[in-house]
Amino acid sequence: GSGPEDFSHLPPEQRRKKLQAKIDDFNKDIQKEMDQKDALTKMKGVYEKNPQMGDPASVDPRLVEIAMNIEKIQSEVQKFEGWLAEVEGRLPSKSDPPRRQSGLYETQNSNSTTVGNNCAQDRESPDGSYTEEQSSETQVKVAIANTPEFDDEFDDGDEETLPTIGTCKAIYQFEGHNEGTISVTEGELLYVIEEDKGDGWTRVRRNEEEEGYVPTSYVEVFLEPNAK
Repeated sequence: GSGPEDFSHLPPEQRRKKLQAKIDDFNKDIQKEMDQKDALTKMKGVYEKNPQMGDPASVDPRLVEIAMNIEKIQSEVQKFEGWLAEVEGRLPSKSDPPRRQSGLYETQNSNSTTVGNNCAQDRESPDGSYTEEQSSETQVKVAIANTPEFDDEFDDGDEETLPTIGTCKAIYQFEGHNEGTISVTEGELLYVIEEDKGDGWTRVRRNEEEEGYVPTSYVEVFLEPNAK
């Protein structure tokens, strides 16, 4: 495949999905090996009871091989889970103040933080579902589209329109082929909506519709003083 094994060439969200998919594949492989191991163990039992059907010792080398395969795949899983934890630790939804409001529901259901509970209580139905919240969010988007003057009011609550925290100028052209990235031309001016979290990517917006990640090294960033 193209790119490094840990997918570090991708923006954080896409990288997380790819790593998760790899881990799922490895787990399926482990399951297949386990199934084979069960089948061989049964076969060995049959040979032990009925030696005329086969030599029980003939199964051993295959069982050893399977045990080694499982061990090898498990160490791959650990490696990829390490990378995944690293990406999830850096993903903006956990730490970025402008997105915290819309990130509440993610944290509430997984590792329920008290921050989430206090402010979300009155907007969430008791069984923990938040269908109404989603529908009101779409209305918010429509409202923004129709009435530009309301833009600022909804900035914080709406995942889609992150407030800008500065501007940047593209120093080089960037094609932006990967999912989640955005192509820029040399000298182009863009809005910064999320600064580099240490993974080499800055999130920028061109206009209301177009946003994505660009390599931090390709742009010159001018953050607003109060954006921190």
